[in-house]
Amino acid sequence: MISRNILKRFIFLWILITFSITLFAGEPYVIMVSFDGFRFDYDTKTETPNLDFMRDHGTKAESIKPVFPSKTFPNHYALATGAYAATNMITANKFYDYEYDAVYKIADKEKVRDAKWYKAEPIWATAERQNVKAASYFWVGSEAPTKGFSPSIVKAYEHNFPFKARVDSVMSWLQLPEEKRPQLVMLYFHEPDSAGHKFGPENPDLIPIIKNMDDLLGYILDGIKNLDIADEVNLVLVSDHGMTTISEDRIIYLDDHVSDMDAIFTFTGDPVAQIHFKEQNDVVADRMEKQLKQIEHMTAYARDEIPERYHFVNRNTGDFVLVADDGWVILTQGETSRSNGTHGYDPAVKNMHGIFYAMGPQIKSNYKIGTFENIHVYPLICELLGIKPYSDAPDAPEGRLEVLEEILVK
Repeated sequence: MISRNILKRFIFLWILITFSITLFAGEPYVIMVSFDGFRFDYDTKTETPNLDFMRDHGTKAESIKPVFPSKTFPNHYALATGAYAATNMITANKFYDYEYDAVYKIADKEKVRDAKWYKAEPIWATAERQNVKAASYFWVGSEAPTKGFSPSIVKAYEHNFPFKARVDSVMSWLQLPEEKRPQLVMLYFHEPDSAGHKFGPENPDLIPIIKNMDDLLGYILDGIKNLDIADEVNLVLVSDHGMTTISEDRIIYLDDHVSDMDAIFTFTGDPVAQIHFKEQNDVVADRMEKQLKQIEHMTAYARDEIPERYHFVNRNTGDFVLVADDGWVILTQGETSRSNGTHGYDPAVKNMHGIFYAMGPQIKSNYKIGTFENIHVYPLICELLGIKPYSDAPDAPEGRLEVLEEILVK
C-alpha cells in the first residue's frame, strides 16, 4: 500500500511536470505562403532544392485542386475561408452583384477594402476573434474588416514591393515581443503567375522564375531558422491555381456567334464568361441559349444547369456561364489576349492544379498525400493554431479537417 507521503510526493511531482510542460511548451506559429500560379508540376521543370527540402522534411501533396473558377481572387479567398465561391461570394476577379447593383473588381481599391463584399470568415478573423494575433502581407481580402476583424498587422497591396523585403518584414514581426507577435502570418507573392501569363507554362523562359521562387523559399527557410521560435513555426506553402498554354488561334469571340449583344452585359475572364440580361426577355433568352450551345470549344450553362461540383451559384451568378475548353479563351470583339498562358478553367483540368507543402513541429516528415481541394486548408490552419473554425452559420465553410488530419503529428 502506498504511504501518504509517497502519494503526496507523486502528486507534487505530477503537478510540477504538468506545470513545466505548460510553461515551456511554445505557442504554435503558422506562416502560410502563396506562390501565385505555381503549377503542380513546376518542380519537375528544373532543380528546386528548397521545395525538395520541404518535401523531405514535411508533407507534400500530389496537387491542390482549386475552386471554380480557377482564378486568383476566388482561390485565395477560398484558401483563407475554407468556403467555395458560392458561399464566400468572391466568384471572380470581376463580377456584378445584383443586391448592390455594383461591380466588384480587383483593381478597385474601395471595393477590395469594403467588408460587405466578403462572406464566410477568413482565417485571420477566426484567429483574432479568439485572441490569436494574425498578420497579412498582401493576402486577398485581408484589407477588409470581414466579420468585424482585421489582422493585427496588415499591408495594403503594392505589386512592385520587393519579395525579399516582404520576407524581412515578416521575420521582424516574428521577433516582436510575445504580446505583439502574430501567431499567424499570411504572405503573398505574385510570381510565377505573372511570368506564366507572359511566357506560357511550357516556355523555357519560365525556368529562371521557377528557380527564383525556389531561392525565395530558401530565403524564407533561412529566416525561420534564425528565429528564437524556429522550433515552433509551421510553414505552409500553397498556390492558388496552375497555368495552361493559350494562343491567338484559339479565341472564341462571342460577337461572332450571338445576335443580341446589345441585350446583355458580359464579364469575360479568358476561359470563363458570365452573361447577364439587361432586361428579362424569354424570346431573346431562348435564341441566345441556342446560339451559345452551338459554339465549339466551350460549354454554355444556363444558370439552372451549372454543375453542382462547381459550387458556384449564388445571387450574383449570371443568366449564362460559359466555360472554355482547356487552351481556349472567350472574349468579345475589341478585347485582346496578350498572354501566352492563362487559368480559370474547370478545376478538373489538371493543369489548373497548384502546390501544397507543409513543414514544422506539428507536420509529419517525408510524407506524401494525394490531390485535395483547397478549401480543406482552412480547418488545417485552425487545428495548427488550436482555434475553432467558423461554424453554425449560413456562410460556414465546407472545408473539413478530416481531409488533411493524416499529415498531423499525433
